[in-house]
Amino acid sequence: MIRLGLRLTLGGGREAAVRLVLLVAAVGVGVGLLLTAVAGVNAVNKQNDRYAWFSTGISLKTAYAAKISTDPLWWLIRADRFDGQLIGRIDVAATGPTSPAPPGLGHLPGPGQYYASPALAALLRSTPADQLAARYPGHLIGTIGDAALPSPNALVIVIGRTAAQLAHTPGAVRAPAIATTPPSGCGQSQCLPGQGMNANSIDLIMSVVALAILFPVLIFIGTATRLSAARREERFAAMRLAGATPRQISLIAAVESTVAAVAGMAVGFGLFFGFRVPLASIPFTGTPFFPSDLSLSLPDVLLVALGVPLAAAIVARLALRRVHISPLGVTRRVTPKAPRAWRVLPLLAGVGILGFVGVRGRPPTTPAQIQVFVPAFLLIMVGLVTIGPWLTMAGARLMARRAGRPGTLIAGRRLGDNPKAGFRAVSGLVLALFITTVAVALITTQNAKSGKPLDGPAAANVLADQFYNDPPPASVPTPPTALLDQLRSIGGGQGVLVIHQARGLTIPPALLGFPNQFGVIQADLVSCAQLASIPSLGRCPTGATAAVFPADGVFRKPLAGITWPAASVSASRLDRLPVDAINVATNGTVPAIERARTVLEMAYPGYDPPATLGEITADANQQSVAYQQLADVVVLTSLAIAGCTLAASVAAGLAERKRPFSLLRLAGAPLGLLQRVIALESAVPLLVTAVISIGVGFAASAMFAAAQIGPFAAPGAEYYIITGAGLALSLGIIAATMPLLRRITGPEVARNE
Repeated sequence: MIRLGLRLTLGGGREAAVRLVLLVAAVGVGVGLLLTAVAGVNAVNKQNDRYAWFSTGISLKTAYAAKISTDPLWWLIRADRFDGQLIGRIDVAATGPTSPAPPGLGHLPGPGQYYASPALAALLRSTPADQLAARYPGHLIGTIGDAALPSPNALVIVIGRTAAQLAHTPGAVRAPAIATTPPSGCGQSQCLPGQGMNANSIDLIMSVVALAILFPVLIFIGTATRLSAARREERFAAMRLAGATPRQISLIAAVESTVAAVAGMAVGFGLFFGFRVPLASIPFTGTPFFPSDLSLSLPDVLLVALGVPLAAAIVARLALRRVHISPLGVTRRVTPKAPRAWRVLPLLAGVGILGFVGVRGRPPTTPAQIQVFVPAFLLIMVGLVTIGPWLTMAGARLMARRAGRPGTLIAGRRLGDNPKAGFRAVSGLVLALFITTVAVALITTQNAKSGKPLDGPAAANVLADQFYNDPPPASVPTPPTALLDQLRSIGGGQGVLVIHQARGLTIPPALLGFPNQFGVIQADLVSCAQLASIPSLGRCPTGATAAVFPADGVFRKPLAGITWPAASVSASRLDRLPVDAINVATNGTVPAIERARTVLEMAYPGYDPPATLGEITADANQQSVAYQQLADVVVLTSLAIAGCTLAASVAAGLAERKRPFSLLRLAGAPLGLLQRVIALESAVPLLVTAVISIGVGFAASAMFAAAQIGPFAAPGAEYYIITGAGLALSLGIIAATMPLLRRITGPEVARNE
């Protein structure tokens, strides 16, 4: 029987070969996407692991899995910048011969030496020294290995200093070892900002992302395999009539399905490894991966290698249940039982769980949140699939009752007789619409929570060197005139504003557009003459010498047009006050910003490097950007899977119904009538269930946002554009299959064999 099954599969003529190729291609695409989803989760975890050493110096014993050294390491980590890119700057100093070295380094750099990542080393060579290299004392002695870099384009520098230098530098710590615990394993308050994803985000978000990608992929594979098996029912029925036993038929069907699944699995692995390098360059988490990060563990490989052929054989076996009951079950078709209303229960259960959590509050721990939210979303997606045939039946009956044309009546009756088959073709797209709705709605809510960007490029191009949040050993004095003149003389410089420290001053929240409940806004003092050179930061009242200004020098709020309260402080007294920040207005060009940044870093070593107001806003929205990129990947992947599922389902459905359509054409039905029947049979389930899917998506995202993020914010026009484009593309896919109808409904198809 196995040999016969192989012969029927590989030598069954042109039709069998075409069917095999299509099934192999469909399974290959599905397996490739499945492997990409699994490898993507592995890549995020591997990338997160390489952030571990950045957490050195945190007072957390569990962060050090390595042996504690008898000679501690002086350690100071800061975030430098160049052209909007973050540079991880680590100053180190050994206290003895056994001081530990970070990963990726052969040994610690000595005073006057530094290691740089390959990307930063190339940037140092290609950039004028007064824009970048002048900030770092010493010379390059080597590059940092990949083991210490989160991504191929990471900008990292490790600078050697003396122990005496770092002992008197604010923020430097004595570290007994290099941290080995990644951010996903440390507490929320103990993970340094911008260094990987914390456990509260990586576990929950990646679980939901994996579910959103894997569920449509599995439906796609199951649809392709089932459609192929269903088309072979008539052949197997004939073999039963010729004397074949049910067990022999099952074995032949399993052989055919397994051959296609194994070949498709090989194609899927080939697609994954062939496209792994370009896939690694996609910044799923805000930064690209190393190609080796997109890897598969042995359990992952075994699960796919054994699971896909097994699933194909099981689906083929289920598709042949009528043949096992009787060989005449294929030709003596009867109307299936109508779907019952119980199909709505999984959907209601999933929505009910989210609603309960939204009212009672989310669980306190991440594992508990995963145990609640992942099953809830899984129930909702299962519910959308189970309720689809019931909604299709309701829409079909309504269409048949109101039919005014033969095509509408035929389509309504056919859908009403077998709504499961009608919905099966669009089930992937219904899930894609739900996933798109949830992803866009949650990202919109997250962006609304994170705040709005600054008002225009003028404010975004202001470089701010803030001492307000630093731990200085003493107050920062007013910068000398020579430094201010040097900053003003930089090509592209447009003004300098020194923010002087004051005590007990506040600004009304309403002046910045905040509600009165926002709280007290601490304020400092600025010179009106200096403020006039930077109009994007507001203005002084007429005739005032000094004005009250936000203490940290920057709010992620538009400041242009604000008239700050006047202050009765003389210019001479203002110059004697300590400084909290220095703001430098630039024209936004890279040379102007980076020269000013270099001057400030060299003038105030040991403090956090300056950043433009646009960069500060980008940092605040960094997590939102990472989630946005993940959402884009999920949306695009689910829509692509849905398109493949729809195309395969409609084309296979046409092939399976070619005989009744041929009989209708012989009876005088015009081709246009049959095309309208096909269009209605596909469009009605799509549009009816799309409305429910989108509505459920809004409800689920609102309840999830209430529990995890904050007040729900409705998506803007981009969501409706994406949704409309997806539906239009789906209808286009349906229309693209119409030319097949003429070719497969010729008179020769209707002959009796």
